[in-house]
Order: sequence, then structure tokens, then C-alpha cells
Amino acid sequence: MKKTSSTLFLMSSIMWFVAGCGSQEVQPDDNKKSIQGFRTDRTYFMTTVDESAPTREMRNAYLEEYIQKSDIQCSQYLESSITSTSFSPSNTGLYMALFDSVSEVFGVKPLTDTAKELYRSSEVNSQKTKLAYRRALSPEIKRGVEIARERYAQKLLSNKYRLIESYTFKNLHSDLERYDRLCNYDTGLVEINNILKNARKQKTEKVTPFSPKLKIDPETIREKVETVTKETEEKETEDNSN
Repeated sequence: MKKTSSTLFLMSSIMWFVAGCGSQEVQPDDNKKSIQGFRTDRTYFMTTVDESAPTREMRNAYLEEYIQKSDIQCSQYLESSITSTSFSPSNTGLYMALFDSVSEVFGVKPLTDTAKELYRSSEVNSQKTKLAYRRALSPEIKRGVEIARERYAQKLLSNKYRLIESYTFKNLHSDLERYDRLCNYDTGLVEINNILKNARKQKTEKVTPFSPKLKIDPETIREKVETVTKETEEKETEDNSN
């Protein structure tokens, strides 16, 4: 129970950091502001925004275009960052939680203990190992990002019926910056961990792989963790024997 509570606290803390908090308002045209990570390029947006005389229709059109084009750009951003050797400090904690969840769902503790040891290794090959797990799980991680952003997009779109005075352009841009911050691998890993956590609760139920209820198949995650772990072990054994 203590380990589960710690894992949930870790994932909640990371999602708070990723998505942002509070109601800080951001100037919509502050293109000079440097934001680390993904940011939607609005250069070729078709919607015209008149900040001096905003309307609800104008705001809604901008919101819809932003979500549509941001999703395309986010997918491209994630694809290009698969081979990046840069790993955030939260990556290790999220992968440890993922390995623990796989162990609890499928009863493969020896496998996941080895995976944890390999991932946390301080040797030179550690970066290659981390990259191998990221590459293998990349489709599921990207889908996790899509799920999280789809959920947040629905929340944003629910504001279309609000008056421009109660949901201003400044409010919108603040929310859209949070939407951009969801486009990263940590978001996807958090979503995968949530799915594995739910799979633990549903172990007594019949769960069909790729069911709409899950959207990401836990068995596929287990298979990929197993494959990378075994391949990494074999490579290390081969290197040590030479």
C-alpha cells in the first residue's frame, strides 16, 4: 500500500508540473517568451484575431484551429524526439512505476527487477538502454499523450458556450499553453501508468486487448518491456565476455 501511494503521489506531482496550475494569464502574442519543450507554431493560422473587439465566434474558431493544428505538430514533435538522448529527471521515477505496475499485473517480478536494474545502471550503456525502452514503448507513449490531450481538449471545447466576457482570450491562451505542455513523453508515461493501475483493478474482469475501454493494451507493454530487457541482458553478457 505504501508503494502504491508513493507511485500515485509521484504521478500526480508530475501531471501537476506538466499541465501547469493556477490561473496565470498569458499574453496571446508574446512570441518572444521562451518556453522549454513543445510549443504550437501559430505562424500559418487562418483565423484572424481582433484583440480590440473580440467575439465568442472568433474565440471559438481560434480554439478549434489551434487544437487541430497543435495535434498535428505535437505528433511530429514526439516523432522527432524519439531518438533524443535527453531524459527528464522524472523519467526514471515513471519507468520504475511502469515496471512495478507490469510486475503487479502480470506477476513477472524477476523480469521487471532486472529491467529496473538495467534502467538505473550508471554504466555507459545506460543511456542506450533508456533509449531502447523509449523507442520500444514510443507508440504507446504517443498514444498516452493523445489520450491526455484529447481529454483536455474536450474540457477546452466545453468553454465554447461561455460568453467572451467570462472566458476571455487571455483565459483561452493560458489554457492553450497548458495544452502545449501536455505534449511530452512524461505525459504519455503517466497515462500508461494509469492504464496499468486500472488493469490491476480489473484483473478479475475479462479485458480484451485493444478494447476501447483501455485504448492501450497492457499485454503489449509487458511484451515490449520483456523484449528490451532480454536483448539488453544478452548484449551486456556478450560485451562482458569479449
